[in-house]
Amino acid sequence: FVGFCLCFIGLALGKNMATILVLRTILGGCGSIGTILVGGTFDDMFIPEERAVPMALFSHIAIFGTVAAPIYAGFADQGIGWRWLEGIQGLSNIPLLVVVVLFFKETRGGVFLQKRAKLLRRDTGDERWVAQEELEAPGLKNALYNSSVKAIAMLLSEPVVFFFGMWIAFTWFITFLF
Repeated sequence: FVGFCLCFIGLALGKNMATILVLRTILGGCGSIGTILVGGTFDDMFIPEERAVPMALFSHIAIFGTVAAPIYAGFADQGIGWRWLEGIQGLSNIPLLVVVVLFFKETRGGVFLQKRAKLLRRDTGDERWVAQEELEAPGLKNALYNSSVKAIAMLLSEPVVFFFGMWIAFTWFITFLF
């Protein structure tokens, strides 16, 4: 999200086409991460029986937003120019970044348990308080390999994941193209 915010500022200040194309590419990569993480975040926040409505709402907003964004951005561009549009987007995301960092808690259970075990070790002085993930934590290389292989396997074996991913990729491409 930090990269996402900074790319908008860089776009507003960019002086040549190469800068704009490179920053647009990075911006698309940084911006698409949020759409990828939603499923896991909803899994952490809701029990399976209550997950359908929030996921459907997110899907609706993601699809509607990527269709509507070029339309309203086009009108705003005519009024204030594309540099201001990029700058306003960047500057409006920075307060959101501050809010997220300061007020949003981690939703993944393993991270929550690691923090809790660390606090218990500190408060009690008892080193036996250990989270399961601390005992089984793979190295960075293994973690990256496992997450990449699992994501690619789901992309290739689950039609819903594949077609929704293609739709999001296409709409982000169109949105950032304009």
